[in-house]
Amino acid sequence: MRRIAVLVTAVLFLAGLWIPSAAGTGTDEARDAARRFGLALTSANASALRPLLPARGKVVLALSRLAQESGSFASGQVEAVFRDALAVVAVRSFEVLGMESDARSFALASARASITDRQGRAAIVPIHLAFQPEDGVWVIREIRETLE
Repeated sequence: MRRIAVLVTAVLFLAGLWIPSAAGTGTDEARDAARRFGLALTSANASALRPLLPARGKVVLALSRLAQESGSFASGQVEAVFRDALAVVAVRSFEVLGMESDARSFALASARASITDRQGRAAIVPIHLAFQPEDGVWVIREIRETLE
């Protein structure tokens, strides 16, 4: 009987009909979470980050252009950091460039934000986002500005 279940799962997977057992933890959902992060930034709406932030644990921030914060922060603190940052930094566009994921336990997104910084200068800021599933949805565990 176990062989039949394995065979059926393999056939459904190959046919593209297999659905992961944990809802909300597929690669498409992770990419959507990264896009929603960008939408929160471009609309200057820090409260839109709330559904993307973990209920448990911390988020690692390593930011110098979007905000000037580094360290591990609780979700409410992350939202406050971005609320303050988006009051002085304008994010004109946000693009998800790539996504790596095992579709179940981690997802890594590389992105690029076009900003006007605190001094009024235009800049392109590469961003790395790390996600983990929590209660069936992808939540952000790391937001890091990177070098291109």
